[in-house]
Amino acid sequence: MISAFMCRGLPFRLALPLSNVTNADDSLSCSVVIPTSGRPDELERCLIAVARQDYPNYDVIVVDNSDGDPETERVARKWKARYVLERKRGLCRARNRGALVSSADIIAYLDDDSVPEPNWLTGLAAEFADPLVMGAGGKTIPLRVETDAERLFAKIRGDAYSRPAPLVVDNKTPYWFEICGFGGIGPGCNMAVRRAAFEVWPGFNERTGRGTPIYGGDEQHAFFSLVSRGFRVAYTPHALVRHPFPPTMETLRKRYLHDLTASTAFFTLMFFEEGDYRRNTLKYIWEAARGKERIWRGSVSRRPRVVSPVMSALALAIGPIRYFQAVLADTRS
Repeated sequence: MISAFMCRGLPFRLALPLSNVTNADDSLSCSVVIPTSGRPDELERCLIAVARQDYPNYDVIVVDNSDGDPETERVARKWKARYVLERKRGLCRARNRGALVSSADIIAYLDDDSVPEPNWLTGLAAEFADPLVMGAGGKTIPLRVETDAERLFAKIRGDAYSRPAPLVVDNKTPYWFEICGFGGIGPGCNMAVRRAAFEVWPGFNERTGRGTPIYGGDEQHAFFSLVSRGFRVAYTPHALVRHPFPPTMETLRKRYLHDLTASTAFFTLMFFEEGDYRRNTLKYIWEAARGKERIWRGSVSRRPRVVSPVMSALALAIGPIRYFQAVLADTRS
């Protein structure tokens, strides 16, 4: 994900009034959608945690983003989840497919290696008591921090996804474009979208996210595009998910380079596909290149070096190429 390496710190006083987690309207039905591909062990760990949710009104949909895997299907059915096949590769395709087959009021999303706390779904659902809130993200912390790579990633990531203060953003909020478009709401492994949004919103951009050349930017584009349409999105620390960090230095370096490439691929997408916000995108890039601190992130410490400057520059340069590869793949499909 882009924002793991690009976005850190605490928001300052931007929030609109936010309902407390205890005010959740549990009459809202929820579908927990879990895209997966060839990871039945991680999926089962996730489903065990989902089965412990204290929310009274939800079902579970596992979207197998492959040609079909009997072991994935077996695990899904073991935990009484609906098994859906989406053969066309791409995380966002799987997310959209999950929303399409659901009739619930709220679609809550997890990665297959996420481990939600028992009150996770209650925390997310509470944000939708506000009828203008169409999307929400929650607090995400590491599953464990034991290896050198996990400790280094924790230092790089900081508290980007584990802020203590709630936040609600609309298109009148200062810095809303930056917050929504560049990682201020939360990661895709812990988020929810109101089902009604899909009636007026095209859904997750299927050129973004894992399984595409762009690789990232999926949740950022979703939150941005919802707010640009006049809706609100929210971050809540009351919806807690644990998610693995890269366990080895090799996987950390690979993740770091992927994220750098994804960042410039996403910038390219925003420039070419979001013409009304082209100037905002260029301004953000220019300020980032000059090292400007973002007020809404709070203080940001110097990031440790993970790869050489040459490798970093190369990864950044590849991003625009990845965007055009995504466009080409989309026109051929």
